[in-house]
Amino acid sequence: MTFLFPRGRRVACALTLLLAACADPPAAPVPAAHAQIREPVSASGSFLAARHAERERDWDGASRYLEQALAAEPTNFDLLLRAHAAVVADGKFDAGVALARRIVEVSSANPQANLTLAIEDIRLGRPADASRRLEELPVQGVNRAALPLLKAWIDLGRGQPSSAAVERLKPLGEIAGFKPLQEMHAGLIEDLGGRTAEAEASFKAALAAEGGPPPRIVEAAAAFYGFHGRVDDARALLRRYRDLYPESPGLEAVEARLSTPGAAARLVPDPVAGAAEGLFNVASAVRQESGGSVSLTYGRYALALQPANAAALLLVADVLDQQNRYEESNALFARVPADSPFAWTARLRLAENLHQMKRSDEAAAMFEKMAGERPERVDALRALAQLRRVQERYVDAALVYDQAIARIGAPQQRHWTIFYARGIANERSKQWPKAEADFLKALELQPEQPDVMNYLAYTWADMNINLDRAFPMLERAVELRPNSGHIIDSLAWALYRKGRFAEAVPLMERAIEIVPQDPVLLDHLGDVYWRVGREAEARFSWRRSLGNKPDADLRAELQRKIDNGLPPSPQAKRAD
Repeated sequence: MTFLFPRGRRVACALTLLLAACADPPAAPVPAAHAQIREPVSASGSFLAARHAERERDWDGASRYLEQALAAEPTNFDLLLRAHAAVVADGKFDAGVALARRIVEVSSANPQANLTLAIEDIRLGRPADASRRLEELPVQGVNRAALPLLKAWIDLGRGQPSSAAVERLKPLGEIAGFKPLQEMHAGLIEDLGGRTAEAEASFKAALAAEGGPPPRIVEAAAAFYGFHGRVDDARALLRRYRDLYPESPGLEAVEARLSTPGAAARLVPDPVAGAAEGLFNVASAVRQESGGSVSLTYGRYALALQPANAAALLLVADVLDQQNRYEESNALFARVPADSPFAWTARLRLAENLHQMKRSDEAAAMFEKMAGERPERVDALRALAQLRRVQERYVDAALVYDQAIARIGAPQQRHWTIFYARGIANERSKQWPKAEADFLKALELQPEQPDVMNYLAYTWADMNINLDRAFPMLERAVELRPNSGHIIDSLAWALYRKGRFAEAVPLMERAIEIVPQDPVLLDHLGDVYWRVGREAEARFSWRRSLGNKPDADLRAELQRKIDNGLPPSPQAKRAD
C-alpha cells in the first residue's frame, strides 16, 4: 500500500494483483462502532449494535455484541451463525470453534461451521477427521478453490502418495485464472513427496502463466531450486523477475537465504503449512469480494494454522486497511516477527496507517528513521515524500524525492514512477521547469505512459504552450485510457486552447458523464459552453462546480465567471 497521489486534475491509479496481498487506496478513518453506541442492555439492543458494527466492518464490536445477544437468546440459530462469522473475522478462532460446535449440533452439515472445525482438526494433527468433515461440504463459491487445496494437503498429511494428493487439485485448474495456483501447489506437494522431477515440471508450468507469474509463484520456485542446491538456477529465476517485482519481501528473503550456507528452505515445509498456504492464496485471490470480508475470513483461517505467517499477517492487515480499521491493522503489522523479511514492509505499512490515524508526525519520524537504517533503499523516502504531498508540502516533498533519486543511481525503467511523483511535487510547488524535466524523464523510461502524458500535456495546454506537442500526446493517452474522464477532459481542454470550441463540447460532456462531480471538469465544461454561446448552461455548470468543493483559487474564479461571464476570446472567430 502507498499513499494516494493527490488526485487534483490529472492523477489516476490502478493496480491488479493475484496471489499477493495488496491494499486498496486508504479512505478517511471510520470511528469504531462500539465508540459511537452506548453499551446495549438487551438482546435486541445488542443485535442492533452488532448490525451497525458489521456495516462499519468493526469485527471486534460485532463479535462482542453478538455474543451478548446470544447469551440472552442461546437458542437463536441466526444469532449463532452471525456470531460465528464475526468472531472468525475478528481472529478469535478458539471462540469460533466453540460456536461452530454449537452450530453442527443443530445443523450437522453447515458448511462454514464444518470448515472451521476441519481447520481445527488440521491444526491439532487430526487429518482424518478434517477429511471427513470436508467431504460432505458443497463445492461452491470460494470453496471451489479452497476445498481442493485443503483436501490435497490433508491427503498428504494422512500419508497418501503425493501423486494422489496432486489429483485432488485438478478441480482447481478448472476455475478461470487458477491454473497457475494448481501447478504451484502440485509442485509443493510433489517436492514434499520426493518427486523432485515432477515438482520442477509443475513449477515451470506455474511460471509460464499468461501475463507473467505472481511473485508468490516465483518465490516458491526459487525456494525449490535453492533447497535442492541449485543456487544458480534460483538466482537466474530471481534475476528474471527482479524488475517486475523489485521490492517483493518474499523474493528478497529467498535471495538472502541463497547467500547464507545451510539457510535454504522450502516455501512450505509440511502439510499443515501447505494448507495454510492454500488458504492464504485463496484469500489473496478474492480480495475484492464483499468488500474484503471473504478474504478476511480465509486469511484468518490461514493464521489459525500458522499464527506467525508473515505473508498472511500482511494480507489480513491489508484487508483491515481496506475496511478503514487502522488500529486493528497495525496490531497485525506489529505481530510480524522482527527477523522476518516481511518486517520492513510491515513497518512501512504501520507508519502509513499512523498518518491515516492523524498521527502524521509519528509517521514521518518512522519513515525518516527507516531511511537512515537502509541507505540502499528508496521506499521509506518515497513514502515520506508521498506523505508530504498529501499534506500539500510540495517543496518538502520534492526535496525528499531528490534524496530518493540520488539513491537509485542509473535509473531503470521501473523508476519512472518516482520521476513522475517528483514532477507532480515540482509542478504543484510552481517549479515548472523542474517538473517538465521530470515528466520527460519519466516518459523516457516508460514511453507512452498515459498518466504521465496526460499530466504533462494537460499542463502545457493549461499554460497555452507547446500545443502542437500536447495535442497528439493527449490523443494517444485517450486511445490508451478511453474511459478516463480526466484524460478526456485534458484533450477537450487542449482543443479549447486551440480555439476549437465546438469540437471540445462533446468531449467535455463525455468527461463529465464519467466524472460528474469534479469541480475542475465542471469549470472547463462551463468555459466551453460559454465559448459556443450556451451561456445559461455555462453558468449552471460553474454553479455545479462551486457546489463541489473547489479549492480557494478556483472558487473565487468561478464566482467571477458566474457574475460576469468570460471576456471575449481572441480565438472566437475559430469557434465554429
